[in-house]
Amino acid sequence: MDVGGILGNRDSKQGKSNIPRRRKWVKRRETWLVILGVILHAIYMLSIFDIYFKTPIVHGMDLVSPRFSAPAKRLVLLVADGLRADKFFEPDSDRNFRAPFLRSVIKNQGRWGVSHARPPTESRPGHVAIIAGFYEDPSAVTKGWKANPVEFDSHLGYISSRVQDFATDASFLDEWSFDQFQNLLNKSNEDPKLRRLLEQDNLVVFLHLLGCDSNGHAHRPFSSIYLNNVKVVDHIAERVYNLLENYYKDNLTSYIFTADHGMSDKGSHGDGHPTNTDTPLVVWGAGVKHPRPVSEKGHSDHVLRFIDQHVHDAPTPKEWGLDGIERVDVNQADIAPLMSTLLGLPCPVNSVGNLPLDYIDMKKAKEVEAVLANTKQILNQFLRKSHIKRSHSLYFTPFKPLAHYSSMLNQIEDLLNARDYKAAMQLSENLRSLALQGLHYFQTYDLLILMTVITLGYIGWMVFLVLHVLQAYTSFSRDIFMEEAIHQRFIYAELCGCLFMAVVSLLLFLERSPPLYHAYFAMTVFLWTQILNEYKFIKALWRHLSGKKPDFVVKLLAIDAVSLIILELLVHSFTERILYTWCFLVVGLIACIYLYKLIPWRSGIPVFICLACWFLSLFTLMPAEIPDNNKLVIASAVMIVVIGLTAKWFELHAAGNKCWYGICNHEKRQPRFPMHFQLQALLVGLSSVMVFLSTSHRTEKQELHAIHQLMNWFIAGFSMVLPLFSENGLLSRLNSIFLGFAPPFLLLSIGYEAVFYGALGLVLIAWVLFENSLLHLSKVKNSSAFGKNLEESVSLESNDRYLQLSDMRIPLTFMVLFNVAFFGTGNFASIASFEISSVYRFITVFSPFLMAALLIFKLFIPFLLVICAFSAITKLLKVPRIGCYFLVILCSDVMTIHFFFLVKNTGSWMEIGNSISHFGIMSAQVVFVLLLFALTNIYTKDIKMKSASRDPRKVI
Repeated sequence: MDVGGILGNRDSKQGKSNIPRRRKWVKRRETWLVILGVILHAIYMLSIFDIYFKTPIVHGMDLVSPRFSAPAKRLVLLVADGLRADKFFEPDSDRNFRAPFLRSVIKNQGRWGVSHARPPTESRPGHVAIIAGFYEDPSAVTKGWKANPVEFDSHLGYISSRVQDFATDASFLDEWSFDQFQNLLNKSNEDPKLRRLLEQDNLVVFLHLLGCDSNGHAHRPFSSIYLNNVKVVDHIAERVYNLLENYYKDNLTSYIFTADHGMSDKGSHGDGHPTNTDTPLVVWGAGVKHPRPVSEKGHSDHVLRFIDQHVHDAPTPKEWGLDGIERVDVNQADIAPLMSTLLGLPCPVNSVGNLPLDYIDMKKAKEVEAVLANTKQILNQFLRKSHIKRSHSLYFTPFKPLAHYSSMLNQIEDLLNARDYKAAMQLSENLRSLALQGLHYFQTYDLLILMTVITLGYIGWMVFLVLHVLQAYTSFSRDIFMEEAIHQRFIYAELCGCLFMAVVSLLLFLERSPPLYHAYFAMTVFLWTQILNEYKFIKALWRHLSGKKPDFVVKLLAIDAVSLIILELLVHSFTERILYTWCFLVVGLIACIYLYKLIPWRSGIPVFICLACWFLSLFTLMPAEIPDNNKLVIASAVMIVVIGLTAKWFELHAAGNKCWYGICNHEKRQPRFPMHFQLQALLVGLSSVMVFLSTSHRTEKQELHAIHQLMNWFIAGFSMVLPLFSENGLLSRLNSIFLGFAPPFLLLSIGYEAVFYGALGLVLIAWVLFENSLLHLSKVKNSSAFGKNLEESVSLESNDRYLQLSDMRIPLTFMVLFNVAFFGTGNFASIASFEISSVYRFITVFSPFLMAALLIFKLFIPFLLVICAFSAITKLLKVPRIGCYFLVILCSDVMTIHFFFLVKNTGSWMEIGNSISHFGIMSAQVVFVLLLFALTNIYTKDIKMKSASRDPRKVI
């Protein structure tokens, strides 16, 4: 008879003597695979830091001294933290401009534009771009953009007039910054040493004005406090200008006013929205061009593209009142070479900024020299990276466009000598552009090989998992498997693998590659060696598939295609929660129609499955930030008790229904604990009462009594122990687990997530009913050979049957429900997104570790329900649970590869962090799911199914 195994069936009498030996081999292989999976995912998880978060900073470059005299003797950099460009330039409601002094500068003295920042639009990345001339080191992600793991050259030493911990009043903080600078100048009149310091050349004064950022966070950028702060910083800029002009009286001071980032309407910053990336830029003083009427093209853009993808030649808003004056937009990193040129200093050695010539007032020859100095500084970085890579590489692939850079430099010098400044300028700018491309080339030099190795490693791991599942949990060639796969292993494959890895390791050692490179290659080579070691099994598998009918191949390909589509939808669901809404709406309808044609409508199961799925579909439309709703939490407790009562009634009265056969406790005997269900229902009711009392105390600002906290801890702890003493029928145990974890979840809930718990429980019951209905339908179909099927099942442990192609629905359904447990009530990626007030019911004294542990435990409860249902279904269908676990890991690794290519090293901190966390979460599932399996096994290991030896036809 054909049991529908993945690869067909074999005679059950073949190889029966090998069954104990086979079980021993399978156990050993399972343990080995779990250990291998943990090591592999841990190593490959680290690979993203070598691929995506490698520092661009190199050392050892020589400074490029400019060959022109400095236009300015000193420079003042004023950075208004968190100042948006539109709020700076636009007028107020009375049509008065908020920055009258700087507007007069724009119209009469200097140049203006918008500085475009690159995310993450945070303070430190902004200051790094302005002062050091490069965008934040991606490896700083490991330090949350607070510090740099690699030292870099800003070259612009400065006097900082900012104390971070000064005050909470932002306006006074700005005034304090100015007062400190004014006191410094006054003190110099009495301190000759300080006076000499302030009178030296190439002095840079940096004033960091923090007021707008603080007020923007606290009051939003549309508030009167924030808008008034714009007037404050403008007044400070005016006083700084007057103070210095009176102090030096030489007109050799340059001034730059800008901001490190903007501010969103919600009072936050970090992402790439124009309100965060567009900042004002006003430059005036020594060496700066004067205002110029707008040209035909509107405003000058000196770069090919802006770092924030800003559209070129975007019209200046009319409300700014500046559309008649030429506007010169820059990338934020361009400010560093601008400051260096004004002071006649070498550009910072790590700078990637382009000198904005439209701000510099120089003769044509000096302009070319300034651009050439900027070009040589970027070219030096390229040459240094090229030298390092060449010295470490046995086979070096140069950046061909710059193979003859020296001849290009000589040509520029010849053009300068011939006073062909236009051609020299164009060639210098072209060379600078090529040097920037070359920097990117070497920054990503190892990217392709590393991504190829990691991808091959993941694919090898998945192929090896598939081979193990086919060998251990299917009915294909047991005797060949035992005779050849164990006793006649392909020694040549292992030998060739060892030799190949030895050669690779030697090459990596000679190239001075990091130690992790050896681990990446070793893991990938090891996996593919193991696959080649199974070449006899693969060969036999290919012969078997080649002999199959076309309809089997079509079915196999269809299941693969459907699986990939579902997994891809799960990948996109990490950013689009609404996909789950559509998923459950469609699945509920399809399951209802499918069962309606197969089982009696009066059973109610098709309608129940449809309604349960539709009910759960509502929650991924809810806001991620859960609003407080104490009444909803209490009402959900009633719903949970009603669900438990309904399940208890069906367990006692639906024993004669074929669709409930196997999951109900049909034994007419006295239960071990007669009042067990009533006690669990009572604890759910008590938890709702405690939610009401605890919340009432908090809203009335009363202290929560210690007795209340003790009761909450007791209810939560005792209720989770009770399921261990419930009846061991499938429905009875699952119902008890559902009721047992409800009290702690309710006590940690503040709103609609309490209702989600009940909805998830209903869908899990629907899943069990669906699988049970399919099981009995298959038994009716194959009842004549059912006894033989049972006889063949004994070759797997615990009388489990072989896996079938159709069983792929089990891990896929698990993946969907497991992810819904994550996304059903908000954003799981950040513990900070969960309301801390629910923890108040257990602890009132601030304890971050205990509070975080309680919030994480709250997240785990839905996972535990899903895995308990999954374990119960494997028992119901008599499929090997560890085999299904490996299929779950196989599915999760398909998603892991996709997330591997979605990791970002640019963008906001949230975007970068989420891309890392998505990849890390999927990589960790090999351990995470296994640990949850082990935990839930405590509750599900003693679930007893109806004896399979009983003729199902008598029941049906």
